[in-house]
Amino acid sequence: QYTLKLTFVNYEGDQTENATSTLSAKVMIQKEPIVTTLASYITNLYTGTQGENGIYYHDANLTNGAGDNSYRFAGASDQVNNYVCFGSNVTPCPTDNLYRIIGVFDTRVGEDKTEQRVKLIKADYATSALLGTDGDYKEKYSYDSSKYKGNTNNLANIAGYTWNYKNNTSINDGYGSNTWSTSLLNKTNLNTNFVNNIGSTWANKIATTTWKVGGNTQTNIVSVVPATAYKNEIINPVSTNTTDGVTEYTAKIGMMYASDYGFAADPSTWTKSLSSYRQGNWMSYSNYEWTISRSSDNSYRVICVSDRLRLSACDAAYSTFVRPVFYLTNSVIYSEGDGTQSSPIRIN
Repeated sequence: QYTLKLTFVNYEGDQTENATSTLSAKVMIQKEPIVTTLASYITNLYTGTQGENGIYYHDANLTNGAGDNSYRFAGASDQVNNYVCFGSNVTPCPTDNLYRIIGVFDTRVGEDKTEQRVKLIKADYATSALLGTDGDYKEKYSYDSSKYKGNTNNLANIAGYTWNYKNNTSINDGYGSNTWSTSLLNKTNLNTNFVNNIGSTWANKIATTTWKVGGNTQTNIVSVVPATAYKNEIINPVSTNTTDGVTEYTAKIGMMYASDYGFAADPSTWTKSLSSYRQGNWMSYSNYEWTISRSSDNSYRVICVSDRLRLSACDAAYSTFVRPVFYLTNSVIYSEGDGTQSSPIRIN
């Protein structure tokens, strides 16, 4: 039983005209507090003004946007508050548990159903403690550490991984393979070691996703603007020069798309090809790292981020940084935090 009390507050003025007024209201009572999904929290940060709170709504009206109705963060790192603490409840959040929100995307979960899901990328490069020293692990990585923008205390633990080499050492003259389904970085380091190392409680918050892994020609991804690259790698990928002939792969963990990187930069760069300098990009850490997008011109080249903040192509046998990317399930609930590095978003 509930007792409701309505209190009329008189502010010492003449209330004569209000004497015949009526009040019509609805009362909602629930046992549990009202909760907000993380996806709703992020989309509600969009005020209708593009770029406010660092968010751009990529509908059909956004000039040079993806046109996929996604909500993406873009701009310089110190101006984008999209940090999330994932894999730990410790305060303050350990630096190795900091992730950043790429955006909120409509992802297909059935024949006729989509859900809004938040897409995360690890804020810093992955360590061998997280991804393991098996699979496509290559070496302790230290390429041009002077350009590294992350936590220098973590630099000694960062590892380099080949995109797909150890399972394909005898093909393509040792250059590796750009077929994602045969990659040990994919199967062992990301979708076995990473998932196991973060623990089942956190792994259960990650959605199984269909990743677009067909890619396209290097020209159709790197030499075009982000919106065109998005269409070529996500909407119309190709299956040429793969050993499996498919353009999709289903798993929990992947890596960034080339267009993800392009759209994370300041919108002034969205009119430039992805092979151009991407200033004001919160996603950049000023070193080489992998994307999940392949170059279909041959069977061993993969699109990578270079130390010049632009996209290029690297041999699959090349050793470089890795950052896991994944979508959270739509049931993940926002708890607290404003998204700054010192107060990252916490989830249920």
